[in-house]
Amino acid sequence: MAIGQSLGGSIAVATELGWGVVGPQRVAGLAEPNRVAEYRRSLTSRACSVPIGALAAGSIAFWVAPDKFAVAAAVLAFATTLQGFSPSWYFIGVGKPKAIWLIDSLPKIITALITAGLILAGAPLVTLGLLTVLGPPIALIGAHRLIRGTVPTREDWRAGPRVVREQVVIASGRAVSVVYTALPVTLVGIFAHHSVAEFAASDRLMRMGLQILQAVPLRLQSWIGSVFGRKKARRIRQAQRLGLGLGISAGTVFALAAPFASSIIFSGEATISYPVAFCGGLLVFLIQVSTSYGLSLVAIGRANSITKAIIPSAIVGACLIGPSSAALGAVGAILGQCASETTGTLVQRREFKKRGSKK
Repeated sequence: MAIGQSLGGSIAVATELGWGVVGPQRVAGLAEPNRVAEYRRSLTSRACSVPIGALAAGSIAFWVAPDKFAVAAAVLAFATTLQGFSPSWYFIGVGKPKAIWLIDSLPKIITALITAGLILAGAPLVTLGLLTVLGPPIALIGAHRLIRGTVPTREDWRAGPRVVREQVVIASGRAVSVVYTALPVTLVGIFAHHSVAEFAASDRLMRMGLQILQAVPLRLQSWIGSVFGRKKARRIRQAQRLGLGLGISAGTVFALAAPFASSIIFSGEATISYPVAFCGGLLVFLIQVSTSYGLSLVAIGRANSITKAIIPSAIVGACLIGPSSAALGAVGAILGQCASETTGTLVQRREFKKRGSKK
C-alpha cells in the first residue's frame, strides 16, 4: 500500500502541471471574473494530464506490488494521483484557507476515519483506495459551490493543450524534484548502510518541520501576487528577508533540538547526533532561502527558471550524496544535500537578478 500511495503522490505532483506553484500568485492579482477563468483553464489543462497519470500510476503499482496487494495498491495509486485535480491552490491565492479545510481537509479526515473503521471491521485493503477516490470529486464539487462559473466553456477546453505546453517546463521540474527528494535515503543505503537509521531519522524530522514552515510561503503567495509595480518589488524583497530570517531561526532550532526530539519521537531507536543536527540545521536554512527565491521567480513571471535550478541541484546531489556518505556517514550525506541546495539557490538567485533587472 505504501508503494501505491508514494507512487500516486509523486505522479500527482507532476500531473498538476505546476498550478500549485504558479496558480496562487496568478489569481491573487486578478479580478474575480479573470480568477475564475484561470481556475477553469487549470481544470481543462489538468484534464489532459491527471487521468493519464492516474492510469499509469495504477498500472505501475499493480506491476510492482506483491501479488497479494497488487489490486489494492493499484487502486490506491490511481486514487492518490487524482489529487492532482485539487483546487486548494486557488483558495490559497484568494486568501480563503477556511475553504480548503471545508472542501479538502475535512472530507479527507472523515474518509480516513471511515476507512480505518471498515478495515478494522474486516473490509479488504482495497477499501482504502476506493474511498480515497472520493476525495478529488468532493473537493471539486465543493469548489464549484463556492466559486461561481467554474464549468469550463468550449473555449477553455480548446485552450487546455496550449496551457499544458506552457506549463510543461515547471511540471517537469516538479517531477524531478519529487524523485530527487526520495533519492537520498536510497543512496545512503547503498553507500553507507550503517548510517541509514540516523540519516533517515534526521531527514524525517526535518521534513516534519518543513511541513509546518510551509504555511509561511503559502501565505506569502497571495500577499505578493495581490499587488503590482513597486509595491510588488518591495514585497518580494521583504519575502526574501523573511525567508532568510526564517531559515536562520528554524535551522538553529533544528540544530539544537533535533538530538533530544529524535530520542523521543523515535523512542531511542535512532538518535540524531549533534554533528548531524548542525548539518541538518544548515540544510533547513538553505531550503528556506531557496524557497524564498522560488517565490520571487514566480512573482516576476519566471516560474520556468525554477526548473533551471532544480535540474543542476538534483545532479549535484545525486553525484555527491552517495560518495560523501561513504566517507563521512550521515554528516557527509547531509553535506551533499547542502551542496545540492546551494547550487539550486545560486542558480535561482542568478535567474532572479538577471530577469528581475529586465522587469
